[in-house]
Amino acid sequence: MTVSLELLARGPARPDLREDLVVAEADLADVLGRWSAPPPVVVPGGSGADPAASLPGLDAVAGVLAAGSPALVEVSPGLAGPGPAADHLADLLAVAAHSGVGFGAGLVPRCTDADQVWALLSGAVAAMTGADVRAALAHPDPAALVALSRSAREAVRDVVTCVVVPAADVARVTAELTAAG
Repeated sequence: MTVSLELLARGPARPDLREDLVVAEADLADVLGRWSAPPPVVVPGGSGADPAASLPGLDAVAGVLAAGSPALVEVSPGLAGPGPAADHLADLLAVAAHSGVGFGAGLVPRCTDADQVWALLSGAVAAMTGADVRAALAHPDPAALVALSRSAREAVRDVVTCVVVPAADVARVTAELTAAG
């Protein structure tokens, strides 16, 4: 029997689309560690009345991703509907999609429900393929995401590494995502 030495050096396979996707913030480092990913770096947003200003800066996120770390970010203002905040979130997804680092060094957005998770995953696919990210955020298609090939679903996780939800909501959000396919 022949064994490729290259395979011996590889870490565990990347997670599938919904595998270890939804986590409580307190469990995030452990979940990322299971997949040989480093702990996340919190990238704070700005402040002010403008919702887009409350999202993290593109350069700050790009710097964290380029260093090989996941970027824990607040995204809810960008999921509130069309406008400057949604435009900025689309840009954040494009930055993550084109960072080229691989699993573990993607966005770790804070979400509140399964609809937000589907929107981010759809936005990630659009950012990766050159489609309309804003439209994907506004009208996610869970069935299309679940129907992607295994390698494509894994690639989506390079952009959205995990999503953080309140600890009390992890089971509910996970169940809602599972029910979609």
